[in-house]
Amino acid sequence: MSFLDEYGESDLRRERFFKTIVALFLLAIALGLVYYVFFRAWAQQWQVRSFLDALEDASYEEAYEYWGCSVSDPCRYYSYDAFLTDWGPESEIGPVDSFELGAWYEQRTGVIIQITINGQPRNNLWVEKDSNQIGFSPY
Repeated sequence: MSFLDEYGESDLRRERFFKTIVALFLLAIALGLVYYVFFRAWAQQWQVRSFLDALEDASYEEAYEYWGCSVSDPCRYYSYDAFLTDWGPESEIGPVDSFELGAWYEQRTGVIIQITINGQPRNNLWVEKDSNQIGFSPY
């Protein structure tokens, strides 16, 4: 082994290290973009899915709590009876047998989520970002 056999080896190591750092940086940016595009409203979608699961299980009192209300402390402008009129077994959609979440649209303070219940499109739901409280979409 001569003195010149190791010539340029440190340059190759440095170049490999630099390429690895750049590749990891680009991977982090790509993962951040994927998260931003697909998962930024995940908490709100989970909240709506949990609400619809409660309706599917006929747990109407639990479902009412997703609106920030309870049977013992009902909402001022949305009583439990009004909730049952909209979402109960005697509502126009009847008991919830199946549901799907559709597209979602992010607004400044909340997320609008399209829903389909029993194969019928329903009014969009609004979910507040800070409290994850569900309501009817104003749009």
